[in-house]
Amino acid sequence: MKKEKEKEKKKKRIRQAAALAEQPQDLTAFPQEEALHLLHQKLGGKWKMRILWALRSQKSIRYGEIKLEIPGITDMMLSQSLRDLCADGLVERHQFQEIPPRVEYQITSLGFGALPGIELLAKWITNNF
Repeated sequence: MKKEKEKEKKKKRIRQAAALAEQPQDLTAFPQEEALHLLHQKLGGKWKMRILWALRSQKSIRYGEIKLEIPGITDMMLSQSLRDLCADGLVERHQFQEIPPRVEYQITSLGFGALPGIELLAKWITNNF
């Protein structure tokens, strides 16, 4: 019963985040410092953008497949980053009740919305450095 309530809360947060992402934002009402802080909090660090990029196909993929896509990431960092991305509504985790257990991850529409910005930054860095 408790797990069902947690799942419902998580689904509600994801729906709310997706609805906010689809609404036009008035960036003048949101100071740039706060926006940059929030951006760093949600996508900062060495691995989160790489994980989103690995999930860009929008297909569900398993943990091991993600790890193969991201050279150098440790199990601890991949697990923690996936937990953070799921908590922020950028990635969904699907656990299947079978033996052996199977877990798959998929980018959400909110997470998918960040990909054009990540791609632009990657092109900018490639062209300038």
